[in-house]
Amino acid sequence: MKPTLYLIRHGQTDWNALGRLQGQTDIPMNRLGQSQVEGNASKLRDLVADLHNFDFVSSPINRARETMKLIRKSLGLPVEDFQMDDRLKELNYGEFSSHTWEELREARPQDVMDRFDDSWGYVIPSGECYAMLSKRVLNWFHELERDTIVAAHAGVSRVLQGYLAKCPDNYVAFLDAPQDRVLVIKGQEVSWL
Repeated sequence: MKPTLYLIRHGQTDWNALGRLQGQTDIPMNRLGQSQVEGNASKLRDLVADLHNFDFVSSPINRARETMKLIRKSLGLPVEDFQMDDRLKELNYGEFSSHTWEELREARPQDVMDRFDDSWGYVIPSGECYAMLSKRVLNWFHELERDTIVAAHAGVSRVLQGYLAKCPDNYVAFLDAPQDRVLVIKGQEVSWL
């Protein structure tokens, strides 16, 4: 049986609050984001009896690393004792990064239309598409050998949900990825806490 995965999306950043696409840009969490992570850590404390049987893995992007550090601190574990994996980085938004969808609709209407027509396969200029993100995330997921707590991003969460729910590819980019809930994957079952 596949190991259980608890995925925590990093807490809110100021760019999240403004609707700015940050992708792999290193934007720190704000106070609300830190509070969201503390709430998720509290849920983990209630869920997981023996944390010593878990691996802890984070995206190397700072807001995810800070999320993992807050989680480990809240769980009473050594703060720096976790792995990082580049495959868990957020979707690379390339030339779309730092912009809102409204700004992009005005400045690059054809690019936005192309992206929404093919949200799975459209490669953002100087960036990635969801198919590329999916390949690296699922490569990581299929290597899991132990129950794992992971700190990552919305795109990572969406790819895993879409894969397990057998969603049509073009829906994956629009799946929910809240910052104040824990995504739990047990076998083929996906739930939010």
